[in-house]
Amino acid sequence: MIVRAFRALRPDPKYVEKVQCPPYDVVTKEEAEEYAREPYSFMRVIRPEVVAKEGESIYEVAARELKRLISENVLVREEKPKFYLYSQTMGKHTQTGLVACVAAEEYPEKIKRHELTRTDKERERMNHILATRANTGQVFLTYRNNDELDDLLNVNNGKLLYEVKSKNPDVIHRIYSIEDEKIAQSIVEAFQKVPAFYIADGHHRASASARVSKELGGEGEWNYFMATIFPHNELQLMGYHRVIKDLNGLTEKEFLEKLQKANFDVAEVDGVVEPKTPHHFGMYLLGRWYELRATKVNEKDPIERLDVSILQQRVLDPILGIKNPRTDSRIDFVGGIRGIPYLESLVDSKDYVLAFALYPTRIEDVMEVADSNLFMPPKSTWFEPKLQSGLLIHTF
Repeated sequence: MIVRAFRALRPDPKYVEKVQCPPYDVVTKEEAEEYAREPYSFMRVIRPEVVAKEGESIYEVAARELKRLISENVLVREEKPKFYLYSQTMGKHTQTGLVACVAAEEYPEKIKRHELTRTDKERERMNHILATRANTGQVFLTYRNNDELDDLLNVNNGKLLYEVKSKNPDVIHRIYSIEDEKIAQSIVEAFQKVPAFYIADGHHRASASARVSKELGGEGEWNYFMATIFPHNELQLMGYHRVIKDLNGLTEKEFLEKLQKANFDVAEVDGVVEPKTPHHFGMYLLGRWYELRATKVNEKDPIERLDVSILQQRVLDPILGIKNPRTDSRIDFVGGIRGIPYLESLVDSKDYVLAFALYPTRIEDVMEVADSNLFMPPKSTWFEPKLQSGLLIHTF
């Protein structure tokens, strides 16, 4: 695989705390507005709608805000292209990846996807990239780890630039620059032996970047996009849970009977159920917890064996009538970072009648699905921690 060093635009260290912010797509509008009250926050670039005046193009606002941060020397340009290491520590978990540019032409054959993208979201990201002439966010990639790269992507091989902390959840983010040119060359050569990258998060950013490359054509920096590339064995996935607003006209008794007929072992239990293995579900229904275990699972099929598929094919569609979870207003999704008790609170609030707690999808399943040129159901994976925005920017 191709990895390429780049001349990063990055915060002057004295401003980094003010600049850094969460990714654009994990905050609500209200949260984005709160971040944007800080004049140096990168949120003003990645969520320009929260600072745009009526009638202004949000893409022009994004470009203007980025130029302002550069003109005020909040963001400064590296003198030469470099690779970076990005290390994240969340509780006892630490993961370290390489920040580099990857070739847009390798998407999607070698930079492999496991989710379908939406045209409207692709267009929105493409317009943002074209207006700012920048990758303002990183695509989160992974690869099957190997010993050579484990040794090279060691923070001891870099120079610490930043150490910042984000909240909700608490994560320590550290950025290191690779200053040794021999190590940088070894990284390039080692990645040439890697057969494929897999998109963990950022499918729309990747597809939009590939569209920008084709749109502009010719030779140029726009043919590469910024990514952080982690070894697969360091990644942390959490369950991606479901909450449902009604039982599709069924009584509680009728619903439970249909579950048992759908090849689930169902047992009411005392206390919160946190799934411990694949095909083990927690279900909170009208104030009571149930333990569900799926039986007769086709383990040979990389899609059918996924717990999100089992739930969709056996319960959400045939029993609850939720045929398209992307568009149905009766279902919502809850990232695992919020915790199982949060599901309980949603049902107790009476806004929902039912919650399903799912075991995390395995990273090995993600890669197998991508290798098979298949697509997982919507909302199959929740990776944590997320990559902060504003620490490194790739421009063209």
